[in-house]
Order: sequence, then structure tokens, then C-alpha cells
Amino acid sequence: MSTLLAPQRQPGEPDTLRLPSRDDRISLVDRAALHLGLRLLLWSTRTPRLADVRDRHSEAFRRQEDAAERERAYVRGVILSRGL
Repeated sequence: MSTLLAPQRQPGEPDTLRLPSRDDRISLVDRAALHLGLRLLLWSTRTPRLADVRDRHSEAFRRQEDAAERERAYVRGVILSRGL
């Protein structure tokens, strides 16, 4: 596109594409709302770790109880085979 053929703005006319200047400072209430919104978004996308911990804990407890039961059965078998 040739910009030489585009209509040119006269020196006294305001630039219609440029926004009027605005205050760049954000109020304390807006900052607090943005901070709270970000925290809520991060909290809502977290993985529910408590459920995972419960599942892992119950599985580890079951494995530990199974191992203890096997050990008791082995010791019981040894004792009964010796006739003590």
C-alpha cells in the first residue's frame, strides 16, 4: 500500500486514532480486586492434592498391612513346622 496516496492529516487537526491521554495510575481498590481475582484463578486451577494424598496414604497403609500379614503368616508357619 502506498502511503503517499493516502489522505494526509492537516497540522491543526487532532489525530482520531490516538486516544486522549489518561491517568496511568491504578487505584488501590482496582489493584486489590485484580490481586484477588488472580489469586482466585490460581486457586481454582490447582490440583486437589488432599484427595491424592489420601489415596496414596491408604494404598501405602494397605501395602504395609499386607506385608505385616505375610510376615505373621510366615512366622506362624515356621513355628508350627518346628512344633514349638
